[in-house]
Amino acid sequence: MKKLWFAALSTAALLTACSDDVPTVEDPHNVVVDGEKMTQADFLQKHCVAKTGNENCEKVKNAMSKDATKGAVPRF
Repeated sequence: MKKLWFAALSTAALLTACSDDVPTVEDPHNVVVDGEKMTQADFLQKHCVAKTGNENCEKVKNAMSKDATKGAVPRF
């Protein structure tokens, strides 16, 4: 009986985690949500706080990391 209860609880937790209402982002380097352009940091703060494992949040985090390393290469 405990195994059945644990399986049901695990399934419910998984389904709840999948529906965390994070908007889909087409281009993680240029975030647009509902026609409103926002920065990557603003998107993460508004939609991704305490939501681990979300695909859209991960894409924006990775893009933000890559964008942070871009810049002018100093010439010596």
